[in-house]
Amino acid sequence: MALPEYRAAIAEPKLPKELTEPRKGQPDPKGYRAVRDKYIKIEKFAITITLLSALIVLLLSLATQVTLSNQNRALQDLQNDSVAISLENQNLEQEVQELSRYDRIIEIAKELGLEMNEANVRNVTR
Repeated sequence: MALPEYRAAIAEPKLPKELTEPRKGQPDPKGYRAVRDKYIKIEKFAITITLLSALIVLLLSLATQVTLSNQNRALQDLQNDSVAISLENQNLEQEVQELSRYDRIIEIAKELGLEMNEANVRNVTR
């Protein structure tokens, strides 16, 4: 088993003082600042593009959701109209059945003075 001092020496290598402390009074090496500034500008540009892309995607997603919601509402309205029309058709068919009863037709014919000639009667089915 290693001693604590030995473990600490292995875990944290010591660098010379001149490498760890910033140099004071000495300018950066020639071209270093221009390259660093260039990378900072590129990073700012990349971050701006990324944020703009995220904003565009967010807005497009919102617009898509609104459009989808409107389309769903229109579909529900059409389905409700279809149900209402179907119900009205059923009611009208029932009314036609009631109005075309045989005894009702015979009664109206007698009121109008019409006579039934059994020889000319034909039964027609739908």
